Amino acid sequence: MKRQNYLVQKISLDFMMDIYNKQVKVNTKNKKKIYKFEEFYSANMVRVLNSFNDEKYEPGEYNAFLINDPKYRIIMSQNISDKIINHAMANVLIKVLEPSLIDMNVATRVSKGTHSGIRFLKKYLNEFKGDVYALKFDISKYFYNINHNILKKLLIKKIKDRRYCKKI
Repeated sequence: MKRQNYLVQKISLDFMMDIYNKQVKVNTKNKKKIYKFEEFYSANMVRVLNSFNDEKYEPGEYNAFLINDPKYRIIMSQNISDKIINHAMANVLIKVLEPSLIDMNVATRVSKGTHSGIRFLKKYLNEFKGDVYALKFDISKYFYNINHNILKKLLIKKIKDRRYCKKI
C-alpha cells in the first residue's frame, strides 16, 4: 500500500467542531468538563485548532481515578482539548488503516461495533458443522503493556506526512 501524505491539512475548524459535537460532547461523562469548556467555546475551539495546526500541541495531564464496576480498574481521562485532538487524529488515521483491516475487526469503526460482531459470530457458528469451542480470557492491563515505540514504527510505515508523524 502506498504511504499516505498530507493528512494534517484535512483538519479544519468545522471538522474539529463536528468532532466535539458528535463524539466528545456526547461521550464525556464528566459534564462539568463540558460546561467549563463551553464557557468559552469559540475561543477554546480556535485554541485547540491553532495548537494542532501550529505544531505546538502538547497533551495535558491525565485525570486518573479508580472505579469498582465490576472490578477495580484505573481510568485515565483526558481533558476536553486532548479528547478533540485525539478524535480528530483517529478520524484521519482510520482512513489510512481501514484498507488493511479485516471485516471481522468491528472495534471503533463507523457502522460496525457490537451488533456487527454478533452478526459475524452467528454467521460463522451457523456455517460451522461440528463441535464449537470458545476461549474467554482477559489480557491484564493490555493497553498499559502495548509497546508504543513498535506501534509508532508500524504507523509510520503507512504514513508519509512528517507533520502527522510528529504527532504520533
